[in-house]
Amino acid sequence: MSSENTGTHHNRRILVVDDNRSIHDDFRKILQPDREAQSLDEARASLFGSEPLLKALVQFDLDYADQGQSALALVQLARREGRPYAMAFVDMRMPPGWDGLETIEHLWAADPEIQTVICTAYTDHSWDDIIQRLGHDDRLLILQKPFSSIEVSQLAASLTRKWDLARQAKQRLEAAEAANVAKSQFLANMSHEIRTPLNGIIGMSELLMRTTLDDKQRRYMETLHKSGMGLLQVINDILDISKIEAGKLTLEVIAFDVRQLVNEVLELFSGPAEAKGLKLTAALPAMLLPEYEGDPVRIRQILTNLIGNAIKFTTQGQITLHITVDEDSLSTTTLCIQVQDTGIGIEPAVQETLFRPFMQADGSTTRRYGGTGLGLAIVKQLTQLMDGTVGVESVLGKGSTFWCTIQLKKPTATTRFAKVG
Repeated sequence: MSSENTGTHHNRRILVVDDNRSIHDDFRKILQPDREAQSLDEARASLFGSEPLLKALVQFDLDYADQGQSALALVQLARREGRPYAMAFVDMRMPPGWDGLETIEHLWAADPEIQTVICTAYTDHSWDDIIQRLGHDDRLLILQKPFSSIEVSQLAASLTRKWDLARQAKQRLEAAEAANVAKSQFLANMSHEIRTPLNGIIGMSELLMRTTLDDKQRRYMETLHKSGMGLLQVINDILDISKIEAGKLTLEVIAFDVRQLVNEVLELFSGPAEAKGLKLTAALPAMLLPEYEGDPVRIRQILTNLIGNAIKFTTQGQITLHITVDEDSLSTTTLCIQVQDTGIGIEPAVQETLFRPFMQADGSTTRRYGGTGLGLAIVKQLTQLMDGTVGVESVLGKGSTFWCTIQLKKPTATTRFAKVG
């Protein structure tokens, strides 16, 4: 009889491991009441005018082993056949083979989901010893011999049900993860189809703005162009995070100048910073090499997200970009990028959620400041692809410092020679 948990079916498969064959018979009588016992129970119920007691008992599917080695073989076979055991009753003393603890170690290695009950009449091992050997595990219970039929029935019913619930939860999680991966892959594959028509709209609005327009028409076209650029940024963020989650984003490794990259990003944000009356500065170490090898496009994206966030959430004061050398070896350099602002700050309880996709400080943040909540998540993912980490330090009402590390390669001697040549 196979009763593996599929859909609404319940897994009632139980393995009894005990070197005493009479114990096997005890479990059989308790968990598989025969027809004679059921007939006697029905007769008693009819005589005394009550409901049959055995009618409500769950019928379990039992297998037996008299040593740990044979139990392991049964568990391995059950897993291969796709009909695993929900639980096992394991005797502590089974000479001359494995004892109960060694048997359980092997069973758990073969089947991490199996629920286990140690059956023992002795105190060979204290609970502390068992925990030290097997660890704190909610798959493990102890049943003291001599045990009652009620104890065995309750344990069998409870632990097989627990196995069912754990398997259902695992299946739901796997389904949710598969759906999330499918979503990410779909969006990543749709990148070209989504961007192409939007780029066409933006491009045509730019061409129209070069023609002769009256003031009203120009305002309309500028609004159209600005809205299109804003929508493109939102779509780019969604597609980037989806591509990263789908594992389809690969980093380039090309030579670039860190100082030049920083200057270009600062120039990009000089207008927005001046419009808000903010001072935007950068501090770079003198020991920076003229060139490193990495992905300048993605590093620009990191800087753009961090500085853009700082400007968005700062109304007065300044924003400073600090770049320092965190680690330096013969072949690589790890840079630490810090963006410090004097903005609204972030509550400590919220800080740990900021690098998760679609997360912002609270609902009002989106309404007041806009954005997708993906910028910091993208920074974290890109940083991890560059063997780095991210973090934030903030005081509510006084400002924040967002930081990340990235690892860059130093140009090889061959590369430098080729450039000189």
